[in-house]
Amino acid sequence: MSQAPKDQPQVAGLCWIRPEQWDRLLEVAEDSDRLESSWEEWEAKSLEMIEVFATRNILIEKVDVDLEALITWCQDKGKPVNASTRAEYVTALMMEQKKLDAGKLVKH
Repeated sequence: MSQAPKDQPQVAGLCWIRPEQWDRLLEVAEDSDRLESSWEEWEAKSLEMIEVFATRNILIEKVDVDLEALITWCQDKGKPVNASTRAEYVTALMMEQKKLDAGKLVKH
């Protein structure tokens, strides 16, 4: 993995769950006991984390995740829904978006 120049921030993705899908996440997540009890609590903690990472020159990109698509992706791969697979899914989405963006930049 190539290093970004010192002045360029690193970019990382954050699985951003929609408020209306929070209860469903708590139902299906293997690590639900480690998640906040409400979406509002989770949002506040996540936004605070984004600010902390910004002070370390790491930009956190909120990646809107459709929970049912995440569940299907995990099932297809035989994996549980947990912090690790949510991160893996976000990385896959970001890589796919990067490929799509790169394809748009190709000049013919």
